[in-house]
Amino acid sequence: MQIKTPLMSLSLAALLMASMGASAQSTEFSDEQLNQFVEAQSEVMEIRNEYVQQIESTEDREEAMALEQEGNEMMIEAVEDTGLSVDTYSAIAQAASDNQDLAQRIESMMN
Repeated sequence: MQIKTPLMSLSLAALLMASMGASAQSTEFSDEQLNQFVEAQSEVMEIRNEYVQQIESTEDREEAMALEQEGNEMMIEAVEDTGLSVDTYSAIAQAASDNQDLAQRIESMMN
């Protein structure tokens, strides 16, 4: 039996929820901020993949919840280590989901 926690989707969603209202910020971001976002996104996805595997392999609900919390904290730290605030990271992620041009700009930076 695998444990599925309601918040298992460790990803942008966890960070987006960490900064409610970030979408109210400007959608104009500097190249430096976007480069930081790309770097953070890469780290966040690595952490997410690692923790999802760990969570899915445990049968202990408390352990799964502890792993989820640890993963969320690691993702926040990864974002902040790039020099971005979680609010700015979340605002960029939200803006990219709403603005195809920005999403394409970020995608080109990732390649």
